[in-house]
Amino acid sequence: MSEDQPTERARALRSIPILTGLVGAVLLAGGVVLALYSQFVAAPIPVPFHGDFTETADFPFRLVRAALVVAGAAALIGAVVLVLGRRGDERAASVGAGGALAILFVLGGGLWFAVAADIPSTYQRLTSDFVVTPRASSAIAALALAISGALLTFVFVVQPTGPVPRWWALAAALVVGVIPVLGAAGFAVRFGDDSVSSDHLTAEAAPEIAAPAVLGSEKFRLQIPADPDLGHRILVTRSGFVVATPAGLAHYDGATGTERWRYLRGNISTDSVWNRLDDTTYLRAEDVVLTKWRNIGWMAFDAATGELLWTGEDFADDPRSTTGGHLLATISSETGRVTRYDARTGREMWSIAGESAKCTAAPSQVGTTMTAIYRVARCGDGEAATVVVTAFDPMSGEVRDTRSFPTPAAVRAMSTGVRVFDSGFVWVECHREGAVDTEIFLPPNVPLSAAIVDSSREYSDLEEADSTSALVSSDNSDPNAGLGDRWEVLSAVGEVLWTELEMTTPATGAMYVEDRAELLADRVVVLILDDGFELRSWDRSTGREGPAVPITIGPDGDPRVTTTSGSLIVIASDRNGRGSEIIGFG
Repeated sequence: MSEDQPTERARALRSIPILTGLVGAVLLAGGVVLALYSQFVAAPIPVPFHGDFTETADFPFRLVRAALVVAGAAALIGAVVLVLGRRGDERAASVGAGGALAILFVLGGGLWFAVAADIPSTYQRLTSDFVVTPRASSAIAALALAISGALLTFVFVVQPTGPVPRWWALAAALVVGVIPVLGAAGFAVRFGDDSVSSDHLTAEAAPEIAAPAVLGSEKFRLQIPADPDLGHRILVTRSGFVVATPAGLAHYDGATGTERWRYLRGNISTDSVWNRLDDTTYLRAEDVVLTKWRNIGWMAFDAATGELLWTGEDFADDPRSTTGGHLLATISSETGRVTRYDARTGREMWSIAGESAKCTAAPSQVGTTMTAIYRVARCGDGEAATVVVTAFDPMSGEVRDTRSFPTPAAVRAMSTGVRVFDSGFVWVECHREGAVDTEIFLPPNVPLSAAIVDSSREYSDLEEADSTSALVSSDNSDPNAGLGDRWEVLSAVGEVLWTELEMTTPATGAMYVEDRAELLADRVVVLILDDGFELRSWDRSTGREGPAVPITIGPDGDPRVTTTSGSLIVIASDRNGRGSEIIGFG
């Protein structure tokens, strides 16, 4: 018994190189897995391949490439020595010696690359200027595992001829190898987690409530403070409204004014990652809030829950202008090419070429509704000028319909205006030299053959529209005054507009705000300025005016009126950028 113990101990000592090589093989395999994860799965760091970050733009990829080269070379050398270096003859000895030299060369190359890449300072520069993702941290961990695995493989290559270890020793070596791999994966996840830099609160989706049919009493008043140096924007959604600031987003319930969800980052005064307000938009058809962040790129949130849907994706690579309306699409100002994206995934759905060369007198305009995408192009000149409207299927991009509208003497230097209302009503306005402008009224879910063309109103403006009617002001001799002398609710019947309701002049004072009117189910509501702001309303069936509702806001308030889930709201933004006040009416 005492003679067997020294023998067993000697056997265990001679098998250490093999066990070390097994641990090294596990580390090499872990390095390869993390490298592939970094390159093909982890979210990219939105570093531009130009400017100050040219040299660091492909930093993770260079680490991945080095890790794969080191791991692949070390594994190949180890496999050759395992097959040929354990035969015990002179050739096996030369194989082992050659393998040792080769692995030393691989190790030296890997260590030299790690030093030359200046990993600590480069990583710090990236993560201090750009949003953190697991791509860089997992690439660093992959290279560390590859070099460590190559070092342990060297121990095996130097002495590959020991006895085969016991099964329990092999199992222990596997466990020893797996532990640092799991630690490296944990490092990659921890240092690639951007959630620690943000306050992200989500909510359960709530049912949408119809806007009130009549103008009710005030039911909530919400103060939105803001830094005048940073600014803010307020976007109305189906279920409420979003307040966008450089620090992020906060969504409020339209019926109660209470916060539902938010996505806010840390101290943006010292952080180079912040929300670009001008690019924040709401896409009603897919209920998505789309934001663009400096040094992150595009981020899309579910407007009902606040869930982050995607970052980057195909849309991030499209430099063209986004279109107005309910869907996510872009248009080229030079060629008129329209590209449609799925707002909930960010992926391209289809792309179609622009109009012919004769329709490039002015840039094409695009309006998107929940059921169609309309491209409006100016074609021809002089008396032969026309506006060509093309309707596309939003899912397939197939052309549903095309119609040409005569617009003689159209102003060549001015683009045709396209406006899409929340109801899906589309209004196209074409300016004409020395003549009344041509308007095209297109109610939702109707073919272009049912579009209504009108050139009978001077200084006409479409204030608001629901699914069948439009509130139009016109006949103002001074267009800078803002309010028309004649206000009508026009209903679309066949190919004509008939006056459903003509109201008295809403105000005598000047008005310089847009979005100042709403069509409720039973009332027309107009925000006016006449010795202070007030809401005035008219019964849609009788035209009878109801009592005015005064609006008390700050002296620098610039109000607008709109509807959302369960409320008619007045949004009064301070002209000096010091914040906003939101007032909800039932």
